[in-house]
Amino acid sequence: MQITPHQAGFELLRDLLAEGREVTVRIEGQSMLPFFRSGARIRLHPIRPDDLQRGHVVLGQTDAGRFVIHRILRVGTERITLQGDGNPVGTESISCGRIYGAVACSPLHLLSGRLWMRLGTLRKYPLWLLKRCGL
Repeated sequence: MQITPHQAGFELLRDLLAEGREVTVRIEGQSMLPFFRSGARIRLHPIRPDDLQRGHVVLGQTDAGRFVIHRILRVGTERITLQGDGNPVGTESISCGRIYGAVACSPLHLLSGRLWMRLGTLRKYPLWLLKRCGL
């Protein structure tokens, strides 16, 4: 497998988190709209047991090796299901051991995220409007 600069950056981020360091990164993409826009800076800290709850935003690596920063939808005994806020349908199932860090979020952000998740597929309507308006 050839490692792209983007992949190498995530691997470095994973290693820094494993060393117990906090890291600030700039995200790319729209998968976390409306809470994180492309270009936003987020702060990640090493994963703690209390971070593995529905509604928290985490950095994980899929079985295929792809890194994602998405919100926890479900927590199982061995796997965690993640979903991007900007994607009302698609999910990733990731081994608990492949969750490396959590985004530092305020209690208000976590509450808003949980409410947003409750909308389920209805999120496609406000997302369409946000994207249409260029927000």
